[in-house]
Amino acid sequence: MGGSGVLSKQEIAEYLSYLRAKDVSEVVFPGPAPRVVPADPDDDPVVHTAVIGRADALCTLNRDFYVPSVRDYCRERGVLIANDVDLLRLLRGESR
Repeated sequence: MGGSGVLSKQEIAEYLSYLRAKDVSEVVFPGPAPRVVPADPDDDPVVHTAVIGRADALCTLNRDFYVPSVRDYCRERGVLIANDVDLLRLLRGESR
């Protein structure tokens, strides 16, 4: 990876090939979808990828995902919005 922190198209393709070969991920391609994140439409593809990919959870510290309408949209589609600490607690079976 170059010093800019941005992956080239070749690096992205190599990484996707690696993930497919290891069978640790599912590549999904969300199509046109409704606006979900009012404060930042650039976050909408993240939500739609989680929904289409049938993710159990979307782990983020981005406060735009914690708006009630976004959380409700995700919850209705089976995706939990959680921060890192809460997700770890959930995975460990701990309660607050």
